[in-house]
Amino acid sequence: MDWFHCSRCFRQDGARFAITTCGHILCEGCGGTGPCPVCTTACRYLPLSQQMRPEEKIFFKSPVALAQKHLAHISQVWHFQMTQAQLLVDLHRDRAQRVQAELEKAREELGERRRGPPKFSVSLPVTPQPRRQLSSQVVSHPPAPPAAQQPSGQGSQNPTEAQSSPNPLQDPE
Repeated sequence: MDWFHCSRCFRQDGARFAITTCGHILCEGCGGTGPCPVCTTACRYLPLSQQMRPEEKIFFKSPVALAQKHLAHISQVWHFQMTQAQLLVDLHRDRAQRVQAELEKAREELGERRRGPPKFSVSLPVTPQPRRQLSSQVVSHPPAPPAAQQPSGQGSQNPTEAQSSPNPLQDPE
């Protein structure tokens, strides 16, 4: 610590030192009680020793050593955060690749369906038949029996006449 010296006599070694509340460093010969001999301010004295609190000791450490220590810590924090960010990027990239593969597969399936016949449909053969052949396959039903209470005077059809009446579903030949 080549900067360290008494603020009044500029002594650098051989004595015990104290720092004042006004910020001056004084050797035991130049100060210790009463107002500050440098600025004449009423102050208190804090002896410089290993028993000082860490927030007081930090002012007497090398700034380079402090910077290296903090930079090492900052580097660890940065490395940790970058690793976490890379894991997140990798996750999203893998998901995107999976979704892209599924999309390509779906596009291929859609293209195949558009090009060829449907894979899962059942097709029944349809053969055209002449109209006469179809009409003969229609089942003829006899007409309904006459109503139970028919007024007298109206003629009733006999069953043979009912059978000879043309069926509206059949073609006249």
